[in-house]
Amino acid sequence: MNAATGQTDTNRGSGMPFSTSLIDPAVARYERERDRYLKLAVRVAEICQSVIVEGDAVRAQVTSRTKTPQSFRGKLERFSRQEDKNYADVDEIFGGVTDFAGVRVATYSPEHEGKVTQRLCGLFVGPGGSNTEVHVDPKNKLDPAKARFYRATHCQVHLRDEDLVGSYENLRGASCEVQVCSMMAHVWNEIEHDIGYKPEGAGPGPAELGLLESLGHLARSGDATITRLLEANEVRLQNRQGEFSDVHDFVARLRERFPEADLSVNAGQAFDAAQRLGIKSPDGFEAIVGTGLDAKTAKLAAREFNQSAIEVGRSDARLNPASADLITVMLLPALAQLKYEERSDIAGRLKSGRLAVLLEVARDIAARPAGAERLAG
Repeated sequence: MNAATGQTDTNRGSGMPFSTSLIDPAVARYERERDRYLKLAVRVAEICQSVIVEGDAVRAQVTSRTKTPQSFRGKLERFSRQEDKNYADVDEIFGGVTDFAGVRVATYSPEHEGKVTQRLCGLFVGPGGSNTEVHVDPKNKLDPAKARFYRATHCQVHLRDEDLVGSYENLRGASCEVQVCSMMAHVWNEIEHDIGYKPEGAGPGPAELGLLESLGHLARSGDATITRLLEANEVRLQNRQGEFSDVHDFVARLRERFPEADLSVNAGQAFDAAQRLGIKSPDGFEAIVGTGLDAKTAKLAAREFNQSAIEVGRSDARLNPASADLITVMLLPALAQLKYEERSDIAGRLKSGRLAVLLEVARDIAARPAGAERLAG
């Protein structure tokens, strides 16, 4: 079964490489279709940037690319020497190559890789649409004793049906490979890929292999150092006074108020809401919320909001009570009660599309006879 297409690879196991006569027509087809994969890669990267980096406050770099025709030709030439790559025609080649469109999420800390992968599984779907899951392939080949340091998680994703609208309709069925790894792992992966995986001539010699091993150990050391650096940074931010400098400062200084929640999840929406209400420091919440931020009160408000959202037919807008939604739910009544002109202006300037949706639902709830009282808690 091919992870990208969901189709069974019927022409496998014959022990004969595919004919090199398929290379030219395959490359020609890719040149015609490359714009489609470029659009897919850019869109997947935009979603990752918006939801994971900005929405969940994950420190990471998101990049995208499409395979060049030259790179595709080189890959096919290597495949033509491998007995398991016995494609019968060009369609099978396109069904077997899953990285025409590629996105990389390189996290600062390796501890965030699992969170990113989990988020990807919720943002995208598998080849069969909403009924299929994202194919996740943890390629953890880490074995320092054998000088193996490759570590990344490969996720084969497709856009959800609701994302396949307008100019994106022609992306249905197209697959994008998202690689998740730490920045330090990415350095080693890329260099080893060029020198070791795609070697020229006889491949890397003893000196190159030794230096790759040294680089691998440095990358692992770098991962540990960055993790400690981020921990030290959070400790400093927790003791900081004055206005919030960014979403990471926002999360660090409010985390102790919600010890059971992961405030980095959906932090972007909470920070956006606070900014729109003029809340510039932890003390600023009291003027908006009244009693300040309280985890128990927030959990109750989130539970009541979710129940009300279901009652008004908006179960798609439910809050996550184990996230920064506990802050957002405390601010929604204030946003919803602004004058029409003010809230229309705010909705137009919100960075988070999800927050705009939550604000719309909050207004619907407040418009019901018992809605305003229930939402206010």
